[in-house]
Amino acid sequence: MSSYHVEPIGDLIEHDATGQADCVCGPQTRPEKGDDGSVNWIVVHNSLDGRELHEGGR
Repeated sequence: MSSYHVEPIGDLIEHDATGQADCVCGPQTRPEKGDDGSVNWIVVHNSLDGRELHEGGR
């Protein structure tokens, strides 16, 4: 099982993608099934400048 982090580029803070501590942005984690049947975790970090509201992100 692996985890992959998606982080906003050029955000106001540096995000914690180590998995050792909770990132201040409150990322959402979701499972994603791989082609080989394995389960990977996708960690989507939120920007602190609110760009998702203007970019149509989810």
